[in-house]
Amino acid sequence: MTYLDGDSETTRVAPMRLWLDRNELYLETYDVRLTSDADGLTAWVADPLSNHFDSQVLKSKPLSGRPTVAGLIADPILVGRVAAGLAGPPPQLEWLFSDSPMKTLFRDTNHFQYGPTRIVDGRHCPSVVVEADAQRFEFWIDPPTSTIRRVQLPSIVAPLIPGAQPQPIALTIDLVGATFNAPDRAPQIERLPQAPKLVSRFVPLPPPRPARILGTQVRPIRAHSVGRQLTLSSRGIDRPLTALVRLTADQSTAGAVAAAQLWANQMAGEMAKKIRIAVLVDADVPDAVAGQWSLPQFIDARGEIARTLEMDPGAIVLVDDRGFVMWVEPNFSIATLPTLGGVVSDLQSGVDVPERLRKQWSEQVAMYDRECAKAAIRRN
Repeated sequence: MTYLDGDSETTRVAPMRLWLDRNELYLETYDVRLTSDADGLTAWVADPLSNHFDSQVLKSKPLSGRPTVAGLIADPILVGRVAAGLAGPPPQLEWLFSDSPMKTLFRDTNHFQYGPTRIVDGRHCPSVVVEADAQRFEFWIDPPTSTIRRVQLPSIVAPLIPGAQPQPIALTIDLVGATFNAPDRAPQIERLPQAPKLVSRFVPLPPPRPARILGTQVRPIRAHSVGRQLTLSSRGIDRPLTALVRLTADQSTAGAVAAAQLWANQMAGEMAKKIRIAVLVDADVPDAVAGQWSLPQFIDARGEIARTLEMDPGAIVLVDDRGFVMWVEPNFSIATLPTLGGVVSDLQSGVDVPERLRKQWSEQVAMYDRECAKAAIRRN
């Protein structure tokens, strides 16, 4: 996909690799890895951040006949991972395995015409333009083999990160090395996770452990800005709660600050007297970037506050007037605003939110372990 990044275009690539030889298949799409052969279907998730989905490996019976999309990714977790990309599920899967691929596209009422010729994958490919309702598709075709080499999909308008301004995104599929010929070699299959847990269904992972700093009292720290001084310490601060959101030079953290600004703008007068909302600004953030918002800003010149509060870029931290950390959201965005509002309400009602979160997490981990035991496949 291609989008504007400032004054220049930026392209992101989501590689997909597929090897198919009669009833044997190996698929890589986003972080899903899947094989299907006479021994059955095997699927796993290549995601180091979740320890490869806690090393779960799905095993099921062999698929009869030519695979179908529904047969390959019937598991709800797999469906969600395959559809998790910004552009949704890869259409190549439908084109390869559907009985009637693109049946909604190739209708008599749609308009077809020849377009320009380009060099794609080293070949001169004329294009066919299809206009279906308000959507426009372009297919570049290699004439000697009648193979589609590139597809230009209709553009979408979407935020690149939660809370960011939606923008046009151009979507292109390059079918590199596509061929109708039978494979002449076996695929290079990515290794299974270490110590794989064989399961009959993927079990949703429990939430991450609550932040270590949650419920702890921070040592006295100070942040300075022009005409302002903020003190977080056991000696107290001037409001019952202070919310700090961290802005770094990474543009992805702008969405977190935009969410905090929206929260502040919508906050009623009485509530505004109880909560300070401010931006913790890294020293290397340009003034033009930091100046986009009207929230109070405090320069973390040496990164001391971010270290003390263990704040990731784009995180938000709630600290009470005793200097205790009451809430941590590592990836703050407009989508997490309702959760934050609920936390603030609970805190004002006297709920010990850190203790409740730790108890809930322990219960969720115990439930996850029980579900994994039910889904486990015993080795012979």
